Amino acid sequence: MSFVGELADRILGGQAPIVIGLDPRLSALPERLLPGAAPAARIVAFYRESLPVLARYAPAVKPNIAFFEAYGADGYRAYEEVCKLAHENDLLVVGDIKRGDIGSTAEAYAEGHFRMADSLTLHPYLGGDSVAPFLKWCPRSGGGRGVFVLVRTSNPGAQDLQDLVVDSEPLCDRVARAVNAWGAGLEQEHGYHAVGAVVGATWPAELARLRRLLPNSWLLIPGVGAQGGKVEDLNVAFDDRGLGALINQSRGIMQCFAPSNEDWLDRVEHACSTFATECRAVAVPTR
Repeated sequence: MSFVGELADRILGGQAPIVIGLDPRLSALPERLLPGAAPAARIVAFYRESLPVLARYAPAVKPNIAFFEAYGADGYRAYEEVCKLAHENDLLVVGDIKRGDIGSTAEAYAEGHFRMADSLTLHPYLGGDSVAPFLKWCPRSGGGRGVFVLVRTSNPGAQDLQDLVVDSEPLCDRVARAVNAWGAGLEQEHGYHAVGAVVGATWPAELARLRRLLPNSWLLIPGVGAQGGKVEDLNVAFDDRGLGALINQSRGIMQCFAPSNEDWLDRVEHACSTFATECRAVAVPTR
């Protein structure tokens, strides 16, 4: 089954419309986990214990490759291992790699990263030919993968470029129209194709507008929690079945404890369970 079909089935089956960001920071890891070991080994140990807990509530995780690459070759191997552990725990993997290049370079990125992840985040700035090599992997016959294209990011500086007016509309709206066009030729499952969009929770007014421009795209919504976005503002992202969006939470779950807390895993589970309940209520208010 494809990424979008599996994602929809899991949410319709009762899992929350959430994705948990995996952004490992060494200073935030539990002290009792392999003290004195190399950073990459401690990171893998952390996720070996926590991923089974996340899998009880979330259909997917989103490892951010930057936090792994910070530790060099060992860190990259840790990223590969964490993706593998996520799949072993029946979690879908959104590889947060934010790639964007053209020709054979993009093809190499797609081949390398789709070996590890079910979906990837992409920059659209170089245009359609930078996205096309990834789209080859999206039909079921091509592997059934998915992509999330950056449309309206959650950071304050997003306004610097994404709000620029082009032909009487913001640039982010133009990118949304491109995303819609890139997905138009792909098969749909439960009304959605494999070309999704990243739209930050910190811009609820823009979220409603972009949802209308992206009727068949899954939205990946970062920015809840530490960046100031609020779950209760996100109902416009969902259809009446609770499909169409994944709300991301990272630090609020994976750093909800002090490194000295012996009960850190219980705290992670409580935070994830609470977040899942909040997001289910927003996605389908009458559920």
